Amino acid sequence: MRHYSSHTRHFIKKLGCKPNELLHFILVYDPKHKNKVYSRSSYYPAMTLHKPLKLLEKRTPRMTLFSKKNELIHILSQNKKGYAVFMEINNRETWKSEFKKIRAQFIDVDLNKISEQFHTNEQAQQRIESLQADPAEQLASITLKKNKQGQYRLLAERTRERVAYLKKAYIKKHKRRIKDTLIIETKNGYHIYWVLQGGSISKFVPIQKALAQKFSSDPVITNLSRVMRVPGFYHMKNPESPFMVRIKQWGRKKSFTQKELVRSLALKPVFTARSRQKPH
Repeated sequence: MRHYSSHTRHFIKKLGCKPNELLHFILVYDPKHKNKVYSRSSYYPAMTLHKPLKLLEKRTPRMTLFSKKNELIHILSQNKKGYAVFMEINNRETWKSEFKKIRAQFIDVDLNKISEQFHTNEQAQQRIESLQADPAEQLASITLKKNKQGQYRLLAERTRERVAYLKKAYIKKHKRRIKDTLIIETKNGYHIYWVLQGGSISKFVPIQKALAQKFSSDPVITNLSRVMRVPGFYHMKNPESPFMVRIKQWGRKKSFTQKELVRSLALKPVFTARSRQKPH
């Protein structure tokens, strides 16, 4: 914790946040609650918190945020209880107001899960047999569920050793493309940021979708209000094996432009009439 205690504030400043800008955080209970009588959302409700950068403490162990009732909440204490710490990346004055500034384009690379859907149970079983027979894959668990639409959803989780191997392989594969980016290492992969200057709000979503396709990352990480894990705090989905989310690479000093990003990565964002509308 001492080694990574400055990562939170440095991450926020790296995003180009100004001293007077209000930062928006949300704390979400990470572990799967074993008592099925209660849902996580009711028994461990999410906390929406805020604070201007100029008042934010420099070190994680001392960091506090304001609740909706302006009560001070000690963040590390909540994190150790199982709450994950997320922050809204783009800038707006309140949770419900319009966005004023795009701070970064970013992706979420999750190398732990294999999530696939099949039309029939036979297809799903064949895929499971294929995964189990693959000597390269090391799976900790496999589940198969039928959804309301009648499709079969396969969810497999890899072992910690396999994820560690895939992390190194991913960085090696994309080394040239991400050499100037801000990289946050999570338990199961990476969050990769292209910090922006003068980013257009209307171009944010199309570029997010193009990045997700380019890097085979999570395709749902596209909305303006997306929150992401904050470095300097623990990933607590498995309380017996907490993982410190940390900055792996600081990236270059000069911010990117969206035009540069599209050109250098050969992205093909689709700008529709809807994407040009004023966001809410």
